[in-house]
Amino acid sequence: MAEEKAVQLPEWSTAVSDVGFNKINIRGYPLVDLIKNASFSEVVYLTIRGELPSRNQARVMDAVLCGIVDHGFFTPTSVAARIIASATPESIIAGIAGGLLTVGSLTVSPQDTAELILGAYEVMKSQGLSIEETGKIVAREMVDQKQKVPGLGHPLHPNGDPRAAALKEVAKENDIWGEKAQLYEEIHRSFLKLIKKSLPINIDGMMGCVLTELGFQPKEMAGIAAMSFLPGIIAHTVEETQKLNLRVVFGTYTGAPERKLAVD
Repeated sequence: MAEEKAVQLPEWSTAVSDVGFNKINIRGYPLVDLIKNASFSEVVYLTIRGELPSRNQARVMDAVLCGIVDHGFFTPTSVAARIIASATPESIIAGIAGGLLTVGSLTVSPQDTAELILGAYEVMKSQGLSIEETGKIVAREMVDQKQKVPGLGHPLHPNGDPRAAALKEVAKENDIWGEKAQLYEEIHRSFLKLIKKSLPINIDGMMGCVLTELGFQPKEMAGIAAMSFLPGIIAHTVEETQKLNLRVVFGTYTGAPERKLAVD
């Protein structure tokens, strides 16, 4: 049998943190200094993006993290978290993990909006188009391909999502509203004209829009959205474990009627 040789794996490296004896630095800043002088949203921005935000960026980041802290039982996130927590009352961690696993394209999807914006923005710049021209072209392509513009509509807020409106207001007040945000709104307007429906921008769409203006990448936005949901998940799981009752569902059986097994 041939002698097996040890494979030398490449050394791990990271630009996120430098941790050693008597040292914890986040993107170069001592964590103790951040604890004393920075807000949580500033540290979140720093950890993900690599640099501290400006005052205006930090204010908008605050607003984003407030965007979806909870939505009651009108989301699978809190429902899944509570069902799991009811089975593990000794700890809320399993419930939290289960709740976060429901974050997806049909529940929390700012990254889908961001991908659309960045793709459309690239087309606009490469072809020298205006925002209005690009919005019409992108909307027409999506309609022709039977695709939906992400971040639109909400069953509980058919006339406008108040969370989205509030986030946009904070972003504009702090000058975090540029060409990319305007382009998304133009795609929205053009799309609605073509489909002849009223679908307001929802909080997912607005979060994707604003986070794009803040410079985040689409993949990062899924984690930021999950972070926004986390306080509600924690509150629901704790509340559930205080009841000490296992959650079960009584459903309706729709299969074959009871029958006997034929025995030879």
